[in-house]
Amino acid sequence: MSTSLPAHKGPIIHVRVAPDGRPLGAATTMRIERPVAAVWAVLSDIERYAGRLPMVDRARRRGDHVDFDLKFRVGLFSAGFEFSAHATYEEPNWLELRWTSGEPRGVRFRYTLTPLDDGAACLVEGDAEFDVQSLGWLVKYFLKHHPEIQHGIFPGVSLVLIDTLRRIATGG
Repeated sequence: MSTSLPAHKGPIIHVRVAPDGRPLGAATTMRIERPVAAVWAVLSDIERYAGRLPMVDRARRRGDHVDFDLKFRVGLFSAGFEFSAHATYEEPNWLELRWTSGEPRGVRFRYTLTPLDDGAACLVEGDAEFDVQSLGWLVKYFLKHHPEIQHGIFPGVSLVLIDTLRRIATGG
């Protein structure tokens, strides 16, 4: 990925697909007009950051272990999920959260920060993947009858991860 992403461009989203065309995950790259240290400060405060994500009800960090409580609403239905992840990182360059238990299974979120413009801004790449089918009967039923929706799940998740990070880091 080029580190010369112009300031006026929006996010770039790359969707990974299996040989059969099923989406497996997505990465969003976005320029944030803040230094890497400022963005890292938000990202490393995982409880505060996760608490601002639309799908996260609560996050609790104990060392490198993070527990997430998720809440999803679809029309009149509401579903809650919990998963745990192990955090690995190289401050202030990258952070990865990798699933250890719960649902959805197979969660992996990775953030990579690259300085731009002599450190005045940074390029952030957020990569998201998880097992959509592990989210229960309602999701399976919905995707069976609306398979087109599955192509928007990973791009939407990866975009909201990075856009929320941008909004917090820039005070928006």
